[in-house]
Amino acid sequence: MNAVPSSILRLARAAAPAGRPSLVATLLLAMLTSALAPAPAAADGLEGRFEVRSADLELQDGVYHLNARLDLPVSDAVRRGLAEGVPLTLELDLDIERVRQLLPNSRVAELTQRYRLQYNAVSARFILRNDNSGQQESLGTIDAALEQLSEVHSLPVLDKSLVTPDRRYEANVRAKLDYGTVPFSLRVLMFWVSEWHRDSDWYTWTLQP
Repeated sequence: MNAVPSSILRLARAAAPAGRPSLVATLLLAMLTSALAPAPAAADGLEGRFEVRSADLELQDGVYHLNARLDLPVSDAVRRGLAEGVPLTLELDLDIERVRQLLPNSRVAELTQRYRLQYNAVSARFILRNDNSGQQESLGTIDAALEQLSEVHSLPVLDKSLVTPDRRYEANVRAKLDYGTVPFSLRVLMFWVSEWHRDSDWYTWTLQP
């Protein structure tokens, strides 16, 4: 067993006066416990395949709406963190360009859509928030919450008047998953998680008005 340096022990004792231990003392003791325990194998927090599996633009009432399906790389470590209230954020970047033969493509529209998933201990529900609109959904299980996060339905992104029928356009969408808002205290305790941010490749398809 590794010996704990006396200087660290003195710091832990100083941070924990008589009575209830302070947060600093609790963290220091947790760090000491982690230092003495065998180190587990490193695991990616956002491990597994991460990609936009499918996407399309559907015209509804003069506005194009985005539908997309994602594969999310969520490990057991991230699930445990979500259950403890650590938020998971998802960003969708959408870019629509007019294709030109002799000149670079011309951008018609771009949008970044942001979602935030977090457990609410008071209601014992997972809250999925659309940060752009402020709308929220309440879901009862982590699996239902992750399933909802992985699907985008009828997100309005482009007015029909911005595209013309005799032109060809390309739509591009990618996703960014971020577990990087974890407080430092939890990062210390979850030191085995080695990856907190992932970007997918661009998914591209042709839009023919």
